[in-house]
Amino acid sequence: MDLTSVQHRNLMNELLGSRDKTILALRTHMFSISDTFTCFEAGDFTPRLQLCKPENQNTVSNFILVSSDTSLRNLQVATPNASTDGSFTKTWKYEKGAWWLYKLQPTVASKAEVEISRILREIGWDAAEYAYMGSFRKRVKSRNFLQPKEFFEPYDSFRFFFDDPSDDEDVIYQNIASLGPEFEKAWKRILIADAAFLNTDRHMRNYGFIRSSETGEVLRMAPNFDNNQAYLANPSGTYSDGMLKLYMKNADSWDYKNLKLLCSAMKEHPYMKQAYEACVAYLK
Repeated sequence: MDLTSVQHRNLMNELLGSRDKTILALRTHMFSISDTFTCFEAGDFTPRLQLCKPENQNTVSNFILVSSDTSLRNLQVATPNASTDGSFTKTWKYEKGAWWLYKLQPTVASKAEVEISRILREIGWDAAEYAYMGSFRKRVKSRNFLQPKEFFEPYDSFRFFFDDPSDDEDVIYQNIASLGPEFEKAWKRILIADAAFLNTDRHMRNYGFIRSSETGEVLRMAPNFDNNQAYLANPSGTYSDGMLKLYMKNADSWDYKNLKLLCSAMKEHPYMKQAYEACVAYLK
């Protein structure tokens, strides 16, 4: 729970009758379908599907999304994941047999996130699925990209498995590439998309790996997600091809092939006109 958020403070008060951090730590069992670890008392284990019941989760989620009094204390729920860290209020909801992460954010952020995801998926790149919610598009949702018995681990924690866990960009690239050619290609596609769409928010918790919850094996790179500060939603509010030019200075033939593919997809999306024109100009 993020106690700097009014929704979270209200939620905590409804669940516990208090906003004291110590009480929060002692009396709740926070849980997330995307977190790496869940803590239980010694000898006690509750399977994920039993702990995170959709009907309980959605009641909590509705509170987060509208901050209304739903008398949550009467439910006596083992609180599932109310939100994840980040700049915007988030919460998980269960809909038609799948988990979706809802996010409240400015319309311009939702636009960038949905449109970028749509283009990447059209050309067959691995990207999280996003959809608008609500007429004003201030609410967006993304489908959970985990399969059963999998978990997501951000690079921020996984980097300590490598000999060099520093945040140097070249080191990060070499570390990911050392996992195999498919990991390297997936990472390069994320970098190319970030460069083309001016995503300056690809910090070490905004990418990572999908791992087996049974063996810990690293299965694949997590899909491209969290582009709500990219393109026209970036902090400056204007588009620049500076990141694209910088990335392509050291590009190889594989990069050029993928940039051409990405550029061709932008052509069919009027919203991407500025990025498309910059991409065409560079390729010429």
